[in-house]
Formats: sequence, C-alpha cells, structure tokens
Amino acid sequence: MIFKLPKTSRIRGSSLIETVIAMGVLAVAIPLVFGALAESGKSGMSSEAETRSTWIVPACMREIQASRDGQPQFFTATTPGQIFPPAGDVWALAFTAEGKSIAKISKTDYDKGTKELDGQPVRYLATLSSAAPHTSPGTTSMLRALITLEYPSALPVAKRRKLEFFTRIP
Repeated sequence: MIFKLPKTSRIRGSSLIETVIAMGVLAVAIPLVFGALAESGKSGMSSEAETRSTWIVPACMREIQASRDGQPQFFTATTPGQIFPPAGDVWALAFTAEGKSIAKISKTDYDKGTKELDGQPVRYLATLSSAAPHTSPGTTSMLRALITLEYPSALPVAKRRKLEFFTRIP
C-alpha cells in the first residue's frame, strides 16, 4: 500500500504586525465614532428645543401679560413696570416634550432639576425675569424681559443647556 501525502496548502494567517496595526486603527476610530454620535445627540436636542421655543416663549409671554392684567395662571399679579420675579424667588414653568405647559415649578425643584411634575414628564423649564424699565425722554417706559428655555429639565441648573429670548414690554 502506497500512501500519498496530501499537498500541503499554505494557509495564510495574519501576522502580529498586521494585528497590531488593525488594533491601532480601531483604537483611534472607535472613540471618534462615539464622539460623533454624542455630538449628534446634543445637536438633536438643541434643534428640538429651538423648535419647541416657538410654542414655549409665547406661552411665557401670555403668562407675563396675564400677570400684568391681574389674572395670572401660575404666578403672582404684577403691575406695569414692576420687576419680576420678587427677590429670592424664581418664576419657572415646566413644559412637556411637545411644548405644553404643565405648572409652575418650585425654586428647589428648579435648582436640582426634575423629571416629572403632576404626573407628567417634564422636558423643558422656562424661567421668566425682568430688569429695570428702560426710559428715554419722550418715550414710553419699556420693561426688559428675559425668557430662558432650559433643557434637559432633569439636570441641575448649572448643567442645563440654555436658549435666551429677550423682549421689551410697555
């Protein structure tokens, strides 16, 4: 009986150098991909907040006007030209992801952040404040108002992203 030895085929594997180079490429590429994904998430949140601001800011302006008319839904009544909020207080409203107002939020909840209020999830907080009236000779006194849209609402105040809207109210 004659045995024929099979022809040995050369099975090529990867060398140690090829493996090290591939690992190096992955070590550089993976953090870049995750960084890009994180930035796109932040960008998405920012664009969503800017879109919702078209509903939130007018709701805040209506509350300021209602306060001046003596019929506020969430805050105390003010008179034309009166600075708000009172010293040491914060006028902050909670809003859903769709831009619907929920309720006034307490200073404590505003400072630490909140995920839910009155059984509804909170995504945005809007703060309302004013500065001394701007007066020029021969013109109507204008109260400077600032509405700040803050998100995400679950984070403490120092870590939230903010969009600021300025206006003047006669």
